[in-house]
Amino acid sequence: MSEVPDGGYVVRESMWFATDRETAFAGWTNSDAIASWFGPPGFRAEVLELDLVSGGRWLFRMVPEVGQPSHHGGRYVEICRPERLVFTWESEEDKHLTNGRETLVTVTFTEEANGVRIGILHERLPSRDAADALSYGWGSGIERFNEWLGSLEA
Repeated sequence: MSEVPDGGYVVRESMWFATDRETAFAGWTNSDAIASWFGPPGFRAEVLELDLVSGGRWLFRMVPEVGQPSHHGGRYVEICRPERLVFTWESEEDKHLTNGRETLVTVTFTEEANGVRIGILHERLPSRDAADALSYGWGSGIERFNEWLGSLEA
């Protein structure tokens, strides 16, 4: 995590997976796949909207084991299959994460050493607390993504 000149914060996460780019990309663009892994431990993602076109909307309800659900959504800015996804992110109930402003997420899928490296860059975050929370969410979420990949082989 780092602070950028405009006062916003940035989260960067990266992890290598033993899969191909098409499978990795599908894990980020298929409703059933997303519902299987997205979010930190103790949360379940419900995909309410997923219009995978430039300008299309996405909306997820994050349901915790304990507590009230929260909604996160935005619009797709760029879809370059299977190399890159760029989308905006706003948090409804968890207002501290975005403070009512549009943040930006870039996900890259890079072929590397018999697998793919997924890189996540989440920009324009309003505070260190928001960046810390989202760093945890993205970091633990991509670990759950690896578990989802393992379930495809079973």
